[in-house]
Amino acid sequence: MATESMVSGKVQMDRVSRGMKTERVFIVARKEFTDQVTGWRFLVILALFLAIALVGTYSGVVSYERELDRYSEQLAAMDDRFDGPERMMPTKPPVADIYSSMFLTLISCGGLLAIAVGFDLVSREKESRSLKSILSHPVYRDEIINGKALGGIALLALVVGGVLAISTALLLVFSIVPAPGDLWMVLTYAGVTLLFFVTFFSIALAISTLCRESGSALLLSMIVFIFLVLLAPYATTHIGMAFMMEEPDPAAYGGDISSEEFQAAITAYYGQFNLIQSITNLVSPQMATNALIQGISNSSGATLEDMLGRIWSSIAALTIYPVIFFAIGYTRFMRMDIR
Repeated sequence: MATESMVSGKVQMDRVSRGMKTERVFIVARKEFTDQVTGWRFLVILALFLAIALVGTYSGVVSYERELDRYSEQLAAMDDRFDGPERMMPTKPPVADIYSSMFLTLISCGGLLAIAVGFDLVSREKESRSLKSILSHPVYRDEIINGKALGGIALLALVVGGVLAISTALLLVFSIVPAPGDLWMVLTYAGVTLLFFVTFFSIALAISTLCRESGSALLLSMIVFIFLVLLAPYATTHIGMAFMMEEPDPAAYGGDISSEEFQAAITAYYGQFNLIQSITNLVSPQMATNALIQGISNSSGATLEDMLGRIWSSIAALTIYPVIFFAIGYTRFMRMDIR
């Protein structure tokens, strides 16, 4: 009986300890979130996000109106006594395409803004020597780094949600109403965009733990950004294309493009091309995000297997990068010499 009481008491103490630990993480996250939201940097970042989103929304609306005019012309050109198959009916463009354009535009520069949120989360504390003061309170290192990460992610979620809400309000003002079927696609675009921002935020957070000064952290974050957004996809694509087989020439197969030999060759060619694209997506979070949003946007009529075959590398990239860089930042912070 005594042994059972001791075990029960230990389990209860562990539960209380975990609860207190979780509470302290949320306290740190709330403080970090509040400090960020009430600072001037948040207003600048939010204004830039909104400006970029408005440009993307305008571009999407123009494209949507063009497609809507084409749809109306196709309807007007049809006979009233149309007896053809239903699949010949023109398809009305979805409002979700406007959101796709907006988020793709937001992604083009959003990585820099995500870096601006996280590049000095730890290095700023080092410079002000406030980390030593923080750790003198009953709070542990893992609670600090987890709380800071959670607070930064919450801030990015607030920005993405705010941009989505304002863009939707503008579309409603212009009588452009998303259909219920568009809702899941719009939310998926927002989730993918948030994951993209979290990726570069985790990179900035990791670098912030590695550098002693915020200026060095910002510079190194910019170098990593340029490498992942510009250099890595460019090098991967060109190296892959250099080793890729030549596109099959129908003349070499007697002009018979339906022959088994030609079909096998063209299948192998596009298989290599898709492999290069997948590798490019793996090394570049921005290319991965673009491919993921476009893949979801063009998924109408595609099977789940075909869709996953196109976007698996994008999902892998947007999962691996945040995990790896947060692990680097976490490990470095836990072993940091604070004086």
